[in-house]
Amino acid sequence: MNTHSLTSVTIKAEYSRRYPDPLNQNSEGDPVNIEHHILLSRAVDIPDGISKAPNPREQRTDRGIYKEIRKSLDNSADLSFHLKNKGVTILARHVEYSADKKTAILYLGEGDGIADGAHTYEIVRESKIDGTCPEGQFVKFEVLTGTPLGMGVDITGGLNTAVQVDDASLLNLEGEFDWVKETLAATSFGNLISYKQNAEGEYDIREILGLITLFNINLFPYPQHPKDAYVSKAKCLDMYVANRDSFKMLRPILVDILLLHDYVHIQSRVKYNERTGGRAAGMVGVYATKKRGDYDFIFSGAQASYKLYDGALYPMLGSLRFLVEQKPGENVYSWKLGSLEKLEAFFDEVAHELVGTTYKTSLTYGRKPNPIGKDENHWDNMYKTVALHYLSKYKAE
Repeated sequence: MNTHSLTSVTIKAEYSRRYPDPLNQNSEGDPVNIEHHILLSRAVDIPDGISKAPNPREQRTDRGIYKEIRKSLDNSADLSFHLKNKGVTILARHVEYSADKKTAILYLGEGDGIADGAHTYEIVRESKIDGTCPEGQFVKFEVLTGTPLGMGVDITGGLNTAVQVDDASLLNLEGEFDWVKETLAATSFGNLISYKQNAEGEYDIREILGLITLFNINLFPYPQHPKDAYVSKAKCLDMYVANRDSFKMLRPILVDILLLHDYVHIQSRVKYNERTGGRAAGMVGVYATKKRGDYDFIFSGAQASYKLYDGALYPMLGSLRFLVEQKPGENVYSWKLGSLEKLEAFFDEVAHELVGTTYKTSLTYGRKPNPIGKDENHWDNMYKTVALHYLSKYKAE
């Protein structure tokens, strides 16, 4: 491999192991060559400057859970930190070992770096700087090489799930979601939302934040699109922490957004078939279908045997943020059309175009829904469809 254009990072490893991934043998698509490199390094030896490009969040080590991690690391009487902490996961292009396997050189390309464990990495660095890191503490690194293009986002999102929940739990304890609880208290589904780790609920607060992120016109003025709402719920949580007031401006339309979520799931297919005479049921990669029973849509109380895949839903739902406005002199958002009922009627008129565009995009990706939600051009086309329909019919009126 030509490594001249790559950034190198050297990690000293007391123990190292390399093994191939099972996907190499079981992949039905293009052949892959993913390798796992496990490195057990002394905490005091970890290098500075490892990129955190894939990590969806900024690191704040001053919160309760991270203070406990620091205490565990600094405890020289208990050298089991590497057993209690899952360590640091890094995406890289290539790894070279010294002859004795005690040194590993990681070669990082654009977008490579720490995918999970960035808080652990920063905590260890801070402990080293402060001079409190015991010589006998170890940190586990797992380096993944050969991951296919585009898989990094999925890996990062999956690995960060547990910490996302912890962050949400802490925010809940601080009362940061009280306004959401108060807004949803009078609904039939208010008690079905969970706000802390391991609490029962049909949806958790991260998913709710993801949905309302789609309509935050302050954070995503055109031509920016809220793709992160689909790609990374952790990023939505970070955006919420940094922009609380902007999110709270959505309070008057929060319930409408959740009801619209269910409406788009169900009526997109109905309206497409009515308008085109088509059969949206055959749109593999756009709609998921249950062979037995129905999907429950808790916000509206409706049921259906089908639903949009999230990769198809989020750009479609997000395109409707064109219909959100902040009126002069007001510090909240409202609908340009005035009510949810009028918004649903608007969607009925444009649904067939949105569904048709989504299906065409799915075909370019082999009818796979995940790439749809990551396609910037698709988000742009959906938004323009809504904007043009509004400007040609409603603005003229």
